[in-house]
Amino acid sequence: MRLSQRLRAALASEPAAPSIEGDLPELRAQATIPAAVLIAITDRPEPGVILTVRREHMRTHAGQIAFPGGRIDPRATAHRA
Repeated sequence: MRLSQRLRAALASEPAAPSIEGDLPELRAQATIPAAVLIAITDRPEPGVILTVRREHMRTHAGQIAFPGGRIDPRATAHRA
């Protein structure tokens, strides 16, 4: 079974444990800064996750390894219309 098929099956099933506080939609609606994160998973015999290294000149978390994503740039969303 391919990784994409395993992920679809896992997401379609009931969770094994209750949601943690940050997963609750009613709390996400209260967020003050729109943000997004991409978890890029490779579909290979040995699956992996694609990560980035934050640039050294960044104000926060400079040089850290992270998932791609972050604060949503309002200028970028304006161009999609």
